[in-house]
Amino acid sequence: MTLSPKTDVRQMWQKIPFPLDFKIYLFNYTNAEEVQKGAIPIVKEVGPYYFEEWKEKVEVEDHDDSDTITYKKLDTFYFKKELCGPGLTGEELIVLPHPFMMGTIGVVIRDKPAMLNMIGKAFNGIFDNPPDIFIRAKALDILFRGIVINCARTEFAPKALCTALKKEAANRLIFGPNNQYVFSLFGMRNGTTDSHVVTVMRGMNNVMDVGKVIAIDGKPKMEIFRDKCNEYEGTDGTVFPPFLTQSDRLESFSGDLCRSFKPWFQKESSYTGLKTNRYIANIGDYANDPDLQCYCDSPDTCPAKGMMDLVKCMGAPLYVSLPHFLDCDPKIGEAVKGLNPDVNEHEILIDFEPITGTPLVARQRVQFNIKLVKTEKIDLCKDLPDTIVPLFWIEEGLALNKTFTNMLKHQLFIPKRVVGVLRWLLVSFGLLTAMACILFHYKDNIMHFAVSNGSDSAAKIRPEETEQREISVIGEAREPPKVEM
Repeated sequence: MTLSPKTDVRQMWQKIPFPLDFKIYLFNYTNAEEVQKGAIPIVKEVGPYYFEEWKEKVEVEDHDDSDTITYKKLDTFYFKKELCGPGLTGEELIVLPHPFMMGTIGVVIRDKPAMLNMIGKAFNGIFDNPPDIFIRAKALDILFRGIVINCARTEFAPKALCTALKKEAANRLIFGPNNQYVFSLFGMRNGTTDSHVVTVMRGMNNVMDVGKVIAIDGKPKMEIFRDKCNEYEGTDGTVFPPFLTQSDRLESFSGDLCRSFKPWFQKESSYTGLKTNRYIANIGDYANDPDLQCYCDSPDTCPAKGMMDLVKCMGAPLYVSLPHFLDCDPKIGEAVKGLNPDVNEHEILIDFEPITGTPLVARQRVQFNIKLVKTEKIDLCKDLPDTIVPLFWIEEGLALNKTFTNMLKHQLFIPKRVVGVLRWLLVSFGLLTAMACILFHYKDNIMHFAVSNGSDSAAKIRPEETEQREISVIGEAREPPKVEM
């Protein structure tokens, strides 16, 4: 189970030989015009849009002296129209709050609120006087193909914003010819090597450390939160230590979300005949959980229950929750109509084979949300409801096929059963051998004891002392009297 270069686990860890399910559900806003005037948003889920996600670790280097590996991540997505929701092709028109516009407004309010007036003018130039804060585009354009941001403008405000974007958002935008910037939710991740260098333990010195994250970009901890929340706790999420018990709390660090998650045991389960332990996880309650409060500047600034603020992690004013605001503060869900949280459809779960620590089934589900900021300084935002609303949610799924579960059975469980049978056979053989040795060692004493007992018995009954006697039923035998004739 170590990440030694010669093990099967290392090969699978370095390049997963099958695709993960990557499903995206978009929220279509059916009353955008009313929301622009302050109404409660009404949404309809559209999806799933199905993609194959191939995961690979590149630029991999082993460090024998520290028993570690360094690598970078490379994810590649392939759209599978035939596996999407009924009738979906990716060309559907979707209406939702403009992630780029709302994200930019959120950053400016946080860092440079004096520039809000200029941002409104910049949007008018870049997006040709938009009527509202919503985007109307095809699903695949929003997800991967991209939305054009027209930076070929000479006015001061659009030009200033585009200059700032080129400097601050170079890792989130595609820069095309003629000052055309292209924005999408996942386009920059597709087929692009991640810039961060991750360092994990190989587990060759101690198998219980396998996959443990100890540094990113050479730094042993983050510098964006407070105290313990800056530490890397747990594995990289693709491998876990073996010999899991139901009392173990697993830990994995998510680089995308800049925090560790600690799933807990829920129940025993099974998958293709293999016994598994099911673990579940949630976002948590930052304000009331002492272990999570260090992610906030203070307990008073923590987000509502079930919400996670990504502004320090991603630089964008996004919030993460479980899909449909499952397990969130009820007030969050009440501010949006059309959501139906369901624990069976929206929770995070992993089924582990406990001996090897192998995840056989996994469903990682998270929803990305944004705040409809209300501000008088931008005409497009002066009447917004000032609430957190959903944009989309994703499900990253794993279910090992028979090839790999059979490999697990043949390499672990069948030999384990054989060893179990052999164990008792050897124990029985050992006991019989021990008894035979004892008998052989004490055979003279046993024979002497047997002979001695036989001689005593013979001495009690001596044939020569036994007299033969005639026995009569009436009495002793006598000669008959003579009778004279």
